Order: sequence, then structure tokens, then C-alpha cells
Amino acid sequence: MIRVLACIPHFFRRSAADSGMGHGSNSDQLENRLEQFRYCLKQLTAVLEPVRFLLGTPVRIAHEQVERVPQSIAGDIVVVTVPENHLIAEISAPPSLNARVWAGPPRQLGYECRRVFAQHLGQYDFYLFIEDDTTILDPAFFRKIAAFYRAHGEDKILLPNRFEIFGPSHHGWRAYLDQPAFPNHRAPERPGPAELTLPSFDGDVVFRKTQDSLSGAYIITDAQLRRWMGQSDFHAPDPRAVAAGLDPLELTQTPLGGSLPIYRSARQNLDFLEVHHVPNRLTALKTPSSKLRGFINPVLQERFARIRANAGHPPPQD
Repeated sequence: MIRVLACIPHFFRRSAADSGMGHGSNSDQLENRLEQFRYCLKQLTAVLEPVRFLLGTPVRIAHEQVERVPQSIAGDIVVVTVPENHLIAEISAPPSLNARVWAGPPRQLGYECRRVFAQHLGQYDFYLFIEDDTTILDPAFFRKIAAFYRAHGEDKILLPNRFEIFGPSHHGWRAYLDQPAFPNHRAPERPGPAELTLPSFDGDVVFRKTQDSLSGAYIITDAQLRRWMGQSDFHAPDPRAVAAGLDPLELTQTPLGGSLPIYRSARQNLDFLEVHHVPNRLTALKTPSSKLRGFINPVLQERFARIRANAGHPPPQD
């Protein structure tokens, strides 16, 4: 059984006067943020539950048979937030959601997540940090991570690839983010093989060493957590890094402070280990959106023309 502790830093700006987290998802309308937060929690909970259900139809009444099917994973979720600026009351009535309110700076919520991990040292196999607008859809996610560490050891970090769904309501394409990332999201260069592999059902999965540390999520083992707790910047940002202009919100995204080499599945295996950035906001920005449409529109036109031709209709004239 793989045991996972997931910690989610959560913030929703309740008033325009609040300036602590005034960017990204925190500028969304309450209804949108609430829907996204609920979706992320529900999907993550479904991955971490130790039981699944199999529905059957043994007689004429549809799906009246329900069977419990155990899976090899069990997990707990803690949501870390700040007073007042959150959606805990709207999302769930206590005690159904394990929430921890912290009175520190909102941009340091990730450090409070680290302290939650430290309080549970030795109790879990993996510790997952994941943003409140990002979720995991793959039930095999943690088994894949376990397989990677069995094959290559815990002296390296494996990060997922983050994706969004781009396109109009009736079409969707996966668009992967963060490679390369902004310069201030790059971890220090660490020694390690440039490439690693892991056998898979359709051939070897290739992983490449990278300095791109932003994924919206990271996963560390119990041994890695123990090592990280000994570093001076585990509980609070390094003052030298802050003085150099680095944002604590960004510093907290780098697992183990960049002290180990970071790997991600390579571009030919992007979907092997992935998380979904649910708002799909970054691909909707003007420049990526226009470039993505430049790739997509010719494909759609060709597809529609082929369908119409096969149906006996000429393609539409421009």
C-alpha cells in the first residue's frame, strides 16, 4: 500500500483591498474559483481513495450491483489557507475537509505546507504539494513515481509535466507548460545523468534532467523530506534569495530547494506523468492562443473538408 499526504495551499482574495495574492487564479470570479477548487479536490480525492467501485447489471434493473475493489494507494488531504481569504466554508462543511488556517503571509503558504509534512515525517511514503487549481487525473500517478524511484534511487527528484486543455468548447488539445520556464523558476544545475529510462507497456519512457522546477505540484519521498528538513530554508525563505528579488511563492515551488537534480518525462513521453492546470488560463493568453490557433486551424479545415468530401459534399468555399 502506498500512503500519500497531500497538502494544498489555498487562497481566494475576498476583497480588492487585499493585495497579498493579486494575480493568476485569485483574480477570477468566485463562482469560477469555487467550481475549479471543487473539481480539483474531487479528482484528487478519487485518486487517493483506497477503494474503487465496480457497477454491474446482473438482472434487468440497470447497475444495481455494486462491488468494492481495493487499490494499492491511500491518502489524506490537508488544505492550508489564511484567515478569511478562502473558500473553505463554500466548499465543504467541517469536519469533512481537513483545513488548517495559518496567520502568516499568503505568499508563504507553501512553507506552512512544508511544516505540515514535517509534522507527519515517517507516516507516509510520498508527500504531495499541489496548487488549489491543479489536480491529478491518473490513478497510476503514484505507482509510476514509485517505479521511477525503485529504478533510479531517491537522490533525484521527479516532477510531473503540467498541461492545459486548449480549444473551443467542442475541441480540445493538450498543451504542456513550463519547459522552458521563466528564468526565476529554474533550479540550480546539479550533477546527474542527462537521461534516464523506465520500461513501459509501449517501450521505454525517457526522462531528461532539467532546471525547470515549476509544475504546480511536487512529490517527495519520506527520505527526501527528512533530508530537506535539515536545510536552513525549509521553514522560511532564504533572506538572501528574497533580497535578490526572488518571490517566496516561487521559491516554495522548487522541491528540496533545488539541492537534487530534477527530472521530467521527455517530450516523447509528456503524458507519462502529468497534472492538469484546470483553469486553462495560460494557453488562453493572446500570444500562445494565436500561435496555437495557427497550428490548429489548418488541421481542422483539412479534417472538415475530408469529412464533407466523404459524405458527398464539396468543401465550403472561402
